[in-house]
Amino acid sequence: MKTPPPPLGPGPAHALMHLTVFVWGFTAILGRLISLSAIPLVWYRLLVVLAVMPFIIWWRGLPLRVPFAQLRSFAVAGTLVALHWLLFYGCIKHAGVAVAVLCLSTITFFTALLEPLVFKRRAVVSELLIGFGVMIGVGFLVKVETNTDFMGLMMGMGSALFSSAFGTLNGKLARESRGEVMTLYELSAAAVVTTLFFVLQPGTFVSPASLSGTDGVLLLVLGVGCTVLPWMWSLRVLQTLAPYAMALAVSLEPVYAMALAWFIFPGAEQLTWRFYVGVVVLLGLVVLNTWRKRATKS
Repeated sequence: MKTPPPPLGPGPAHALMHLTVFVWGFTAILGRLISLSAIPLVWYRLLVVLAVMPFIIWWRGLPLRVPFAQLRSFAVAGTLVALHWLLFYGCIKHAGVAVAVLCLSTITFFTALLEPLVFKRRAVVSELLIGFGVMIGVGFLVKVETNTDFMGLMMGMGSALFSSAFGTLNGKLARESRGEVMTLYELSAAAVVTTLFFVLQPGTFVSPASLSGTDGVLLLVLGVGCTVLPWMWSLRVLQTLAPYAMALAVSLEPVYAMALAWFIFPGAEQLTWRFYVGVVVLLGLVVLNTWRKRATKS
């Protein structure tokens, strides 16, 4: 068996973290371009990942056997992943890219709540206050500027909550297991959970023969380029950095996604100048918190 790679240093870990978030910024755009509804979209995304991961694990000579306790934790994380993706793409289809990715920036607040519980340490009041401010600001902007309904707002916020939950849990698991094996088991559990949603809504299933060529290509790009690679990168990052640091970086994903959406869907993503001013203020809070943490350590 090949020995696990050593953890990255802080500098390379931060660089890889921002590259990961940049690539994730394309997932919302692909979700909008793919014509499938949320459930089959997530299901096919997972199928692509599960078709690729065994070859990666075989190529790297990694064992698949893990303790039952870890397998159970992987299943919990995979369930959270499935719920996050279903709500995220459901929000994109229902309310648009801007609502989905902006709601995702509230992950900082949820992670400030969850990380102390998982890592058994005291909560940082300033992180909670900044995260709460981001969440209130996001809720106001989404409701006032995009005129989305309550369902769209709750789907977006729910997506951020479940993203924070599995990200925090993976922050602990990534220091105990190989990222490739974690990816396989977690996303296998996510595929099982997503399949159960077909039972609840059988009319949403789309057979492979019914997929268009364009959707097929976009699903491959989404599954390999925007899932397998950045997913394993994120687990490498979490070997070095805390989940809250990753959550702060994810708060920048709306910048990438909305910039792309502005060019690709100029008519569908019409927002006022107040919306963009609000985004700058919210992201300013994220940068302020990052600067504060570095100043405290220096």
